[in-house]
Amino acid sequence: MHQCSVCGHEDNSNEIKCPKCGHFYSKITQIIAEQEAQEELQTFRGRCKKILNADNPKLELLAELKRMRAELTKTGLFALFVIFVFVFALVVSVL
Repeated sequence: MHQCSVCGHEDNSNEIKCPKCGHFYSKITQIIAEQEAQEELQTFRGRCKKILNADNPKLELLAELKRMRAELTKTGLFALFVIFVFVFALVVSVL
């Protein structure tokens, strides 16, 4: 049995939202909020927030870098290597 938190309508069906006012029941809103939080953790902004809000940001940053490196393919690692070599060659040529 569901009771709407907005209008107080009680319903015995397995509906996910109130038939009277259309408001989603609290369990559904909780699930949606959890999914949105999980999706945000997958974004760059969410990862940065996670690092900054950690008790030890340095360890969290190192763990995140390990996760990012594990996700890279061999082609991606090679591309990063070429970029670093190119930047190093530019810096050495200027000095």
